[in-house]
Parts: sequence; structure tokens; C-alpha cells
Amino acid sequence: MIYSRNVALFMLVAAASMLMTGCWSSSPIEKRYLEAGIAYDKVEPEERITSERVDYPQKQKIRRTVQYILPEAGAKSNNSPGKKFYNKEEIGDSIMEVTRETYLTNRSPAGFHLKTIVISSKLLQEIPMHELLDFYLADNDIRLSLQVYMTTGTASDVLKENASGEIPAFLLKELSGNRKRISRLIKPVTLANLIGPLKSESSYLLPNVSVEQGALKIKGAGVMKGNTQKYGGYLNESHVEGLQWITGDISGGIYKIKEPDLQQQFVYEIKSVKSKIKATVHGDDISFHVDMKSEGRLSEVFASNIKKMNNRSLEQHSEIVEAEVKKLVENTMTKLKKMHVEVAGLGKALRIQHPAVWEKVKGNWDDTFTTIPVTFSVKLHIDDYGASTMSMD
Repeated sequence: MIYSRNVALFMLVAAASMLMTGCWSSSPIEKRYLEAGIAYDKVEPEERITSERVDYPQKQKIRRTVQYILPEAGAKSNNSPGKKFYNKEEIGDSIMEVTRETYLTNRSPAGFHLKTIVISSKLLQEIPMHELLDFYLADNDIRLSLQVYMTTGTASDVLKENASGEIPAFLLKELSGNRKRISRLIKPVTLANLIGPLKSESSYLLPNVSVEQGALKIKGAGVMKGNTQKYGGYLNESHVEGLQWITGDISGGIYKIKEPDLQQQFVYEIKSVKSKIKATVHGDDISFHVDMKSEGRLSEVFASNIKKMNNRSLEQHSEIVEAEVKKLVENTMTKLKKMHVEVAGLGKALRIQHPAVWEKVKGNWDDTFTTIPVTFSVKLHIDDYGASTMSMD
């Protein structure tokens, strides 16, 4: 019995020891270059480098800028004390090629800390998104939570040192967390989010990043065309805000209105927005109606004679906001039809409510929807007037 116990104990210890050992092929983290962000730009003719290898021709279409995190030990010995990152550029024809070029000058890079990818609109006009992301979707080191952005400017500028002093790749991801306060920010787009549109060849949006006075700003959105998977145009902040009212995808924010009679401003703070899209089919005729409902508060009033607790006054302010929001969404829909791109969820509603009809029109939906009438209704409820009901009367 004692012998059996000893054997069992020995086997248990041996098994535990095997489980506790690390991977034999692993590398110490301090010997890896940790990637934080990557930017892709189009290579202009004057930027191309003459290759020494005549047997390895390069068109050099892609410039890849990688942002590496500097460990604290490395930062102390760096020429710039306190620097948190450095950027490295490579030029080539494919993502895999420029990635492997890194091994000529750097240690082995690690992509499991990669947070953001920024792609310039110029590059996206020439190379489809599925080609640019194929490497990342196939790489086991890359997490599907990696966020993808575009920029109408130069992508590498986004990764340069900014006024905040923070690592740009990390800061960019944090900015997307401000959607609870800003209704002009679209949801961050991850690799996981892109798998569906890439497979179905449907249109979608990417957040647009700009650099203004040394600071990063998420401003508007870029449209990716479903049939080509290339950049199809830009939606400004007003269009993005209108689109999010249509889809009901607003986590919070404000809407500033000028009162038409008194020419005085007030601010409606959004607590919630709900949207319902109804598709109606009569024979070959399709139409949509979008019903939007919102609750919020009257958070700021630039008027001396407003009666905040007066029901009629609140109704008037609600009606003014309703009318302005209706104009906003109508302008947004006009813009989408002009661009021949449907990213407002109309096709999804038609597919769910009338699947047989959707099968007939889905092949050329971005063009078909431009001829389909879309109507809107908006209903607001102001249920809060702020901490004080005091007026200046």
C-alpha cells in the first residue's frame, strides 16, 4: 500500500513538473521587439529605392511603418531618455515581404501586442482591403481584437510623437472609448468585425484618423465599397452623426440647436437612441421607413427667459430637436445615395423581413438602394432639466 502511494505521488509530481515547464521554443520577452501599431502608405515614385538584387524585382507599392514599444531598460540607454517607442519603415510589394524585411535589421518582432493598424486612403484606392489584411487574418500571433483605421492623410504621421506624449498606437485605441460622450464617433472596427463584410463583399465604414496641431483626432469615416473592397469616399462628422441616428448606434453625446425664433442656442444631451427600420414591399416596389426615438436632457440653455419645468417649453424644444435631427438624417441618406454605398442597415432589414426579395436585389444592392424611397420619423422625450431649474428672470 505504501509502495503504491509513493508511486502515485511520484507520478503526480512528475506530471506537475511537465505542466509547469515553459515552451522549449519560446524566446525571452526582452529579446523580442513588441509591435504596438502599424501604418501603411502608398509609395510614391520618388520614394522608391533601387534594389541591389536584379533577380528579385520590386514594384515597391507599400510603405510599412511599425511602432515598437521600448522597454524601460532600453529607454534609459536610448539617446532620447524617456522615449517610449520608435518607428521603423520598410518598403515592398506585399505585407509578408515588408514584414520579413524587418529581420535584416531588427530582432524578431512580436505581433501579439499589436493594437492598431492605420491605412491611407491613397493605398486603399489601389489595393483592396482583403489583400492588405490577408496576412493578419492568417497569422496566429495577431489577435482579432486588433483595431483597423484609415486616414485621408499620411498613415505614418499618425504614429509620430504627439502632443500628449503617449504611445500613438495605444492612444488611438483609447480615443474610441469616448463614444459615450461624442455621438460623432463610430464604433471601433476590429479584424473580427471585418471578416463578415470581406466574405460577403458588402460595404462598410472605417474610422478616419487625422493629425491636427500635433494631436490625434478621430474625424469622420472612410467608406469601403463592397464590390471592390477599395476606398469609396469620405463621410464628414455630420454624416457620421446622422448615420448613427439612423442605425440607433449612439452611446451618448450632445446635439446643439439654435432656437429659430429667438436665435438662441440650447444643448440636448443624448441619453439613448433607438431606431427601427421597416421594409415595405409591394410587387417590385420597395420602400423603407426609419422610426427613431430618443430620451435625453436639456443640459444647457443660452436664454434668460426659459422656463425649464414648463411642459409647453419642453415640448417646443423637443419639436425643434426632432426637426433638426430629421434634416440631419435626410442629408446623410442623400449623401449615401450620391456615393452609391449603403451602410445604414437598410439591406439587413430587407434581408430579415423579406428574404426572398433580398435574394433578388442583393447582387447590386449599393446601386439599387439609390432609387428606393426612405422616410424618417423622430420622437424625443426630455426627461431631465439638469441640476437646477433656475432661470434668469
